[in-house]
Amino acid sequence: MAAGRLRIWFTRDDLHRLRVADRPSPMWELTMSLQRIQSRRPDGRPTPPIPADIATWRADVLAGADRSALRAAREVLLPLAPVSSYFPDFLTPHAGLYGLEEGIDAACATPRRQLAAQLATLAARSGPPAWGVYLPRHRTSDLHRLERALRRWFHAALAPRWPELRRRVAAEHALLARAGAKHGPDGVLSGLRPFSVWHPTERFLEAPYPMDRDLRLAGRGLTIVPSWFCCTAPVTLAGDDQPPVLVHPIGHQPPPPTGLDPLARLIGRTRAELLAAVTVATPAPELCARTGVSRAQVSRHLAALRDNHLVTETHRHGRTYYTRTELGDRLADGH
Repeated sequence: MAAGRLRIWFTRDDLHRLRVADRPSPMWELTMSLQRIQSRRPDGRPTPPIPADIATWRADVLAGADRSALRAAREVLLPLAPVSSYFPDFLTPHAGLYGLEEGIDAACATPRRQLAAQLATLAARSGPPAWGVYLPRHRTSDLHRLERALRRWFHAALAPRWPELRRRVAAEHALLARAGAKHGPDGVLSGLRPFSVWHPTERFLEAPYPMDRDLRLAGRGLTIVPSWFCCTAPVTLAGDDQPPVLVHPIGHQPPPPTGLDPLARLIGRTRAELLAAVTVATPAPELCARTGVSRAQVSRHLAALRDNHLVTETHRHGRTYYTRTELGDRLADGH
């Protein structure tokens, strides 16, 4: 249970610079998911209760996810993201707010001094991580190990649920956008109940937090990032060297499922299944595994989806990754 209160203080300029993310943040969801997969805190106490749908996700991942991804998460990632009052900001860089590959690149490019300072804080709060203490040396082997672990975890544990996360976040964004259109920034901030309480006269937002903290935006604005895996209390960055964000829980009542039949009639069953399987920076072999379609067919159908502006194609480190476009998202979600 939270022991303190977070108070975020707004100026008039900050209210005009209030934003709500319209899609899930890969790096924030990844980091939050690492906390949800754990059942114990560093001191051995049980972790807080989680909603039933996240408990189902956890059971599914522990029972069915790729063993190498689970092992890499246990050895490399969990020591960096304990269920505690602190985890390092380098795991959630602003450069990767909406992009997995950009986020992984930014995390691995964190300056040595920042890595050392953040890991020292982690050690003071939760004990030194078994592996991460070597990161400030910036050895290529350590950075590659972190990079591989982050990417494996996302594709093993989050990618299968990513369409659902996108729908949930889009629904939350639409709800807050309607409140904002009707009542302005006050409507958006008042809509964050029950997790946060807006005090319009004093212009501060209050939420449970591991300790008492006052965050003064001072004209920098605030981006609210609705999150599925952030399910107990809002979370913000520990430091002040990145643009302010508030990661905020969303509800856990699933929306009506979206069928593929209308889309299949439009573009064909195989392409519809492939479009639904593409999430964020999805490699072709992963799409083969998710859909059961051969590599040759996947390549041919992805080329057609790309040529029709439904997916984008990027190349990194000798591999090809696919991400749905906004039009692809709308078709896959049945809009």
